[in-house]
Amino acid sequence: MSKKTSPPVVSLISLGCAKNTVDSERILGQLVTAGFLVAEEPAQADVCLVNTCGFIHDSREESAGVLKELQQLKASGSLKSVVALGCLVERAQGAPELNAFLDQADAAIGFQDYPRLAELCRELATGPVRKPASTAAAEGVVVPVLDKRFSGLAGAARSFTQSYNEFLTAPRLRIGSPHLAHLKISEGCSNFCKFCSIPYIRGVQVSRPMEDIVAEARQLLDAGAREIGLIAQDSSSYGRDNYGELRLPHLLRALAGLETDAWFRLMYAFPRFLTDEMLDVLAADPRFCPYIDMPLQHISDRLLIEMGRGLGQRDTVALLDRIAAKLPGGAIRTTFIVGYPGETDAQFQELIDFVNEGRFSHVGVFMYSKEPRTPSAKLEDNVPLSVKKLRRDTLMKTQLEVSRRRLRGLVGTRVDVMVDGPIPSGTAHPKGTHAVGRTRNEAPEVDGHVFLKGRDAARLEPGTIVQATVTDALDYDYVVAP
Repeated sequence: MSKKTSPPVVSLISLGCAKNTVDSERILGQLVTAGFLVAEEPAQADVCLVNTCGFIHDSREESAGVLKELQQLKASGSLKSVVALGCLVERAQGAPELNAFLDQADAAIGFQDYPRLAELCRELATGPVRKPASTAAAEGVVVPVLDKRFSGLAGAARSFTQSYNEFLTAPRLRIGSPHLAHLKISEGCSNFCKFCSIPYIRGVQVSRPMEDIVAEARQLLDAGAREIGLIAQDSSSYGRDNYGELRLPHLLRALAGLETDAWFRLMYAFPRFLTDEMLDVLAADPRFCPYIDMPLQHISDRLLIEMGRGLGQRDTVALLDRIAAKLPGGAIRTTFIVGYPGETDAQFQELIDFVNEGRFSHVGVFMYSKEPRTPSAKLEDNVPLSVKKLRRDTLMKTQLEVSRRRLRGLVGTRVDVMVDGPIPSGTAHPKGTHAVGRTRNEAPEVDGHVFLKGRDAARLEPGTIVQATVTDALDYDYVVAP
């Protein structure tokens, strides 16, 4: 009689953006379907997977720190293997000088091996032969990452990304709040901004078939989603690759045909491809949040040209004016880069004056850091770190004042609030508030909070939409009362 063996146990830590979260849910779904058990705590697992972020230096540092902490768990628990997945693995493939960030991983598995992830994890559940940390970066890790995807040729990148899109139809084990879901509409980016590593990580853009997206949206809604974020590296370019034209309006209209009162939120638009037709479709249906997430990076014409953004100051301002006219009362979220090579005091002041005009509801600021193998990496990084930090802080202070003015103007107005749930323990909140949520103008996790007054608010189911009056304005958050 054969001895019965226990199923292998995995745990997963997902770092980075919402696009990584979707990948993590697919990975877990694939492993559960293959008979794996999932542990919430890495110390209780045989294998811990880390879906890494490799977008900028700070994210690589975070990923490396998590891998190091997990290695320390192996001495005291059942954990046998620490596995790096995702963007940092792909980034290091094209830039070997970044391999040191993977030094604490027992194995690194790239996108092309996701279809056989269950097979690899079964092997790793018994424990890999650990290489000394001093040689891991130089010699590579246990599972090799093949040179398979981005070679500078669109055909090679496209072949990979189409294979990856098949992964996006695999079973999906949702993590996080059931009422909030993300839905990938494409993978990769074909814009090749000179500072950005995304095409080197994710390949050129390949859009998913429209029918697949609509079918998945229906599944998410049937499973209880009350808001769906439509995500991609460049959502406004949806369809440009496989349909030969911008098909985002067609996709939005198809989603509008679903019988639901849930919200849809468009994330990560690229300004050069955000058209009036797209804005008109968003404005035509209240289920589409009047919310545009659109990184601008700067407003100086010279820097926009040097960044390879394809849109100058005049056209950018005209686009913002059209958004404000077509989505009145809506929100625009953007990000800027400060300290780009050659940025002068005058160009930075130009950016400060632009933000101070009050066009943006939400702003994020990144300090420029050199990304290996990108065109901008050839430029002299000649803005001192101290100046970058000062410019970042100054720009955020400018936006803080803009946010205060904007939120004070909301006091006394009525808004629709989607409840996310009781206020999490340890979260600072105004006295007398008992739940937290968002309006159509705030995206989950990245924007401010709406705090709800009244003890009954804490008993509302997440995803419930209530009408409320804005009573108090804070810096980035505000308070409402039903």
